[in-house]
Amino acid sequence: MKKSTRWIIGGGATVALLAGGGGVALAVNADSEDDRPDVALTGDALEQASDAALSHVGGGAVTDSEVGDEEGAYEVEVTLDDGSEVDVHLDEGFTVLGDERDGGERDGDESDERDEQVTGRDRDEAAAAALEAAGGGTVTEVEIADDGDTGYEAEVQLDDGTVVEVVLDGDFTVTAVQNHDD
Repeated sequence: MKKSTRWIIGGGATVALLAGGGGVALAVNADSEDDRPDVALTGDALEQASDAALSHVGGGAVTDSEVGDEEGAYEVEVTLDDGSEVDVHLDEGFTVLGDERDGGERDGDESDERDEQVTGRDRDEAAAAALEAAGGGTVTEVEIADDGDTGYEAEVQLDDGTVVEVVLDGDFTVTAVQNHDD
């Protein structure tokens, strides 16, 4: 009887250990970013995030949102008039950290290269200089200059709807202001 009791207790301990190990594996997997379900923004948070995202990209329609995005506190997906999508990443205060553009053609550029968007303090400084040079309006994007030079290109939509491109050097000095269609 003693031998069978040991086998039962030993077998039970083994089952408990395996079950516990499986529980740890499940807990580790549940914490993985990819396995967590997306949680959509609602209420005032959705409204503030949507306003910031739409202002950043210059219009479109908000088609999705997410709390706890890997690039920031929030992510707002905007579908532009040309059908392309932009994921705008925001911090807890609804300040734009950056964006990712998903496919679609941009600004008549048929290449598959995406322009590198500027975020943080550099974006703020470039945007302020661009707004001053353009005489007001709304900065819709700031990107690294694509002509190989060190610097930035800012797109500004003026109050009359006209869009101008402001080119800045690496020190945020304006080197050119031109109509976006040129």
